[in-house]
Amino acid sequence: MNILPRFLRQVVFLLAGCWLLVGCQRDVVVQETAVSPTIPTPTTTATLAPTATETAVATPTSPPESSATPIPLPAITLAQPQGRAQLIALLQQVQTEVIGLVETQQQLLTFPRPDDPEWAGDVAVQAAFIQANRLALESLRLPAAGETMRVGLSTAVQTCEHAAQAQDLDALATCLANLQMVSFGNGGGAGTANPNAVTPIPLVGCSQTSVGFTPLTDLGTDFYQGQQGGLYPNGQNSPPSAHLAAGLAQAQAIQPLAADGSPASDGKIGFISVGMSNASLEFNAFLRLANDDPAKNESVVIVNGAQGGWTSNKLAENPDAEYWQVLDQRLANNGLTPAQVQVVWLKEARGGVKNEPFPQEPQILQAQLQSIVQIVQARYPNVKIVYLSSRIYGGYATGPLNPEPIAYHSGFAVKWLIEAQINGEPQLNYDPTLGEVAAPWLAWGPYLWADGLTPRSDGLTWACNEFADDGTHPGDPARDKVAAMLLDFFKTDESARVWFLGEAQ
Repeated sequence: MNILPRFLRQVVFLLAGCWLLVGCQRDVVVQETAVSPTIPTPTTTATLAPTATETAVATPTSPPESSATPIPLPAITLAQPQGRAQLIALLQQVQTEVIGLVETQQQLLTFPRPDDPEWAGDVAVQAAFIQANRLALESLRLPAAGETMRVGLSTAVQTCEHAAQAQDLDALATCLANLQMVSFGNGGGAGTANPNAVTPIPLVGCSQTSVGFTPLTDLGTDFYQGQQGGLYPNGQNSPPSAHLAAGLAQAQAIQPLAADGSPASDGKIGFISVGMSNASLEFNAFLRLANDDPAKNESVVIVNGAQGGWTSNKLAENPDAEYWQVLDQRLANNGLTPAQVQVVWLKEARGGVKNEPFPQEPQILQAQLQSIVQIVQARYPNVKIVYLSSRIYGGYATGPLNPEPIAYHSGFAVKWLIEAQINGEPQLNYDPTLGEVAAPWLAWGPYLWADGLTPRSDGLTWACNEFADDGTHPGDPARDKVAAMLLDFFKTDESARVWFLGEAQ
């Protein structure tokens, strides 16, 4: 009689214990799920420049994590070479581009910018373009002899790709040396300098307070290496009367537009920047200054579209680059559509090391700027005007990011581009009565270059302590100075104040 109840009690206890064990395990799982941190999926919004409403957010005090900055892989294609000479030229092209990307990456990592939200994007872009060059190189279909020439470069580029992704300065230095030694059967090889390798640019620093060049605005009708000064033809700093009249007509056509691009009294005038990190930093400062100015036309909505790492060659080579999707997202974040964009400030510089002599070097930038303004016209059908500026002083640069004389030469690229439109270049036509519209009306914005501490005629100088540690990117003082020059320009220039201030037409 007592055996059965004891057995039943044991079964009951066993079942109860199992139930409690399962319940405890369930509680543990639930508890772990509740306290486990959520890892956010990285998005490109992490690199967006702050909008007018975002400027109240505290500036970060530590360098951004560039490894968390997603950069879509750029689309780079290489034309299939027809013969040995074309293959060598193509390999040299890739070698030169990757050398420039590696040196830029070294510079960025040597001088991190803790207070610059664009720094992480700059770093990530270099690695992405190195990878894209490697993939484009490997996509070529080559015979055995061509494969033999390609393999050394592909290996060197891949090594640099890994070093850039790891942000390893020592590995970058090693891969750069190996990359410069790659030979294509025309010299070079182990222990021998490749005659096609790019000449490294020497480090400078704060000691170079002048390079002895005359600002274009002061050069006037005089010449620099056979090229006349002035911002416009014939050594003048003002546009020819016919070009100005056309620009005034464009300016007077700027009006508030609805989201679909139709005129609307309560619409908006979209005013954006396009360019690289320097332009982004400077335009952010201008955006804050302009939005605080009570004289600004309330219909004008300013959006900083410039983005770190997107140099002129990268923008010009792909009209569908991710850059433009990011810019359009910034428009949407500010309540604008592409159809409402009517004015652009463009400031660009070439990526990589520039080894070409003058005037070929700025002529390449000129061609890239032409492609960019054509892309702007295609993407923003109601755009009327693009104002262009060239670089500030580059004499303090301590790396390959467009030091002197390249910064000075960029002024000629802008000058020649505008002159080409004035001279009737069909690929820059803005007048529908003369044929297909290929570009907006082009004019100078503020000319920003001065020879270091040597004052130009209006007193402008650039001191080393106004720059970031790399001597290339503007520090806060330089950003504020450019911002003030931009605001003064848009409030006083004859073609700008009509829409910027909302003057009666």
